[in-house]
Amino acid sequence: MAFEYLEIEDPVYKATWQERAEDDYVLVKPTDYSMIPVTWPDWKPEQCCLNKRFKALADRIKNMDVRLDDVWLITYPKSGTTWCQEMIWLICNNLDYEKANNVQLTDRFPFMEINGLRELPPGMDRFQATLSMESPRFIKTHLPVAFLPDQIWTVKPRLVHVRRNPKAVAVSYYHHSVSLHGYKGTMDQFVRSMLNELQYYSPYHRHVLEYCNLEYEDDMLHLCYEDMKRDLKGTLNQVCKFFNKAYSEEQLATLAQHLSFESMKDNSAVNARQWVEYCLKKTDRADKIKDANYQFIRRGESDGWKSELSGELAQEIDEWTRRMVTEPEQRELFRCD
Repeated sequence: MAFEYLEIEDPVYKATWQERAEDDYVLVKPTDYSMIPVTWPDWKPEQCCLNKRFKALADRIKNMDVRLDDVWLITYPKSGTTWCQEMIWLICNNLDYEKANNVQLTDRFPFMEINGLRELPPGMDRFQATLSMESPRFIKTHLPVAFLPDQIWTVKPRLVHVRRNPKAVAVSYYHHSVSLHGYKGTMDQFVRSMLNELQYYSPYHRHVLEYCNLEYEDDMLHLCYEDMKRDLKGTLNQVCKFFNKAYSEEQLATLAQHLSFESMKDNSAVNARQWVEYCLKKTDRADKIKDANYQFIRRGESDGWKSELSGELAQEIDEWTRRMVTEPEQRELFRCD
């Protein structure tokens, strides 16, 4: 077995997970990570918070065949993933807006391991769909480095990693969990669970740092959500260069408009409308279907957390970052300017 599964002993989680409608989490610890080129001396991966459903998929992912022309997008949840999926897919597919508008993003760029986390509609198997895709495959994952397929490190497909300010992640992740997963706790409870590394894919800082400290030559691109919000055109040029694509200024301006928040929010191919409706109906909240706060693409702001996080919570998140990231230059990866 490539993983060990450990029960969570945290007393707060054990006492409240059911009333908050959280999943039956489990800590997953990799046992085989010798191939992974993280540059820290004596590096060992930490256990990751997932759930018991993941057991059925973990080894299948570890042993899956990787193709050289795969494109892998990797993020901690709520770090601008959907935005980057649409951007990367269009840049790599010659700005094919017709297909982008008529084929769901989840089919063009599937979330590989979602079957190992959530109960999906009958007959939906995203992992098998990922395996069966024609090349080049576009694959989304939130998994830490030690959970990726072993062949990643020998085949070396292109990887894109995106990070985002932890305060913005925390707020966005809370709303995502309420709307799509039926979370019944408060913002305060959710953030404190995240600080205790007990939300899906935690620990957060290690997730980011491990990808930012990979020795992966020129086949990995690092993006930052806040940089994308400040300078989308610069990001588009960066991504085009990474994938050896060239477009005119007019074409890039059209792409930037397509990727604007208002356009993405109203785009039925990317806004996960069907998934949102399925989840809300499944949790007896059909009355929330038209509520703006219960949408997959909700606000898209880089500093929206300022109006939603209390000063105390914001300070605790900053202290969490200082505690988890000891090197000052590494803390720049989590900047909140």
